[in-house]
Parts: sequence; C-alpha cells; structure tokens
Amino acid sequence: MASIEILIAIGIFIGFGFGITFGIIIGKKQKPWNEITYEEKRNKKIMISAALILLIIDAISGFWEFLTF
Repeated sequence: MASIEILIAIGIFIGFGFGITFGIIIGKKQKPWNEITYEEKRNKKIMISAALILLIIDAISGFWEFLTF
C-alpha cells in the first residue's frame, strides 16, 4: 500500500492537470475584458471570488486533515 504522501502528490498533480485542461477549454470561448458588458464583468468577478474562497477552504481543510491523520 502506498504511503499517504504519495497519494496526496498524485492527487495534486491530477487536480492541477484537470484545472489547466478545463481552463484552456473554457478560455477559448471568452471575449476580451474590454468587450464584455458591466453585468458580465460583475458575474465574472463573483465567480472568481467564489472559486478563490472555495480553494482557500479546500487547502485549509486538506492541511488540517493531513496534520490530524
């Protein structure tokens, strides 16, 4: 059985790969920032903020789980 550190490293690399792939796929359809409306800019800022908050919560919970395991 593999150690927990190896499994965590593999999970990080897989997550990074999926994130880059989805970012490229989604990014191809986007308009430049100066061509979108105020409402679209507001929605993008909200989505980015929500994603960052979820990322921070996920990182904190992951470190907590790692340290208490």
